[in-house]
Amino acid sequence: MAKTKLHKYERVKHLPNVVFSQLGESESADLYPWYGERYRSMEKILELGCGKGEHSLAFAGADPCRLCVGIDSKSHRICVGAEEAIAQGLENIFFLHARIERIREFFIEHSIHEIWLTFPDPHLKNRKIKSRLSAAPFLDAYAHLLLPGGTVHLKTDSDLLYNYTRESVEGWGGRVIAASNDIHGADDSRFGAREIVSAFEKEARSKGASIKYMAFTLG
Repeated sequence: MAKTKLHKYERVKHLPNVVFSQLGESESADLYPWYGERYRSMEKILELGCGKGEHSLAFAGADPCRLCVGIDSKSHRICVGAEEAIAQGLENIFFLHARIERIREFFIEHSIHEIWLTFPDPHLKNRKIKSRLSAAPFLDAYAHLLLPGGTVHLKTDSDLLYNYTRESVEGWGGRVIAASNDIHGADDSRFGAREIVSAFEKEARSKGASIKYMAFTLG
């Protein structure tokens, strides 16, 4: 394992804007810092599979009255985003080290305004369909967490995941409210759909991939 990754594993343990939750350990959702007095009235945005947190950082920087939580199971990636947030002086952002399957444990029912799925693993093999972040069990969790009218956003370079998500949402009973096969060739006013470009997105575009975007509601 690279020394830089090992160093990040150690550094991230001491960052004040990172929350760790070990498997089998949980506490009441309202005890997590994003429900503290300072943040209670803020609109809340989740970025699932956030990686280095480019979208969370941009959202937090754009509006200090909104609280962002980036969630990923890779602590060395979270370390990059968390340290960047500190360097920028952003106090309206946290990172959570946890598996997304456990998301209900960390947030109060109907308290989230937006959820962003930024380039999740498309899980190409049929036996992994249930692991796709737009599979029905995940949609159930999002509906539990979102406020009425709350929105889920998907960005992906995968045609398979893009098409599957539409089918999954409509089969669940949700409603697709925006969709584009190439967000950089479309006129979409939703901040984050086109303006925020992660390292992964840059790499995908450099290889000629088009970036798909979808927004949907579940209530």
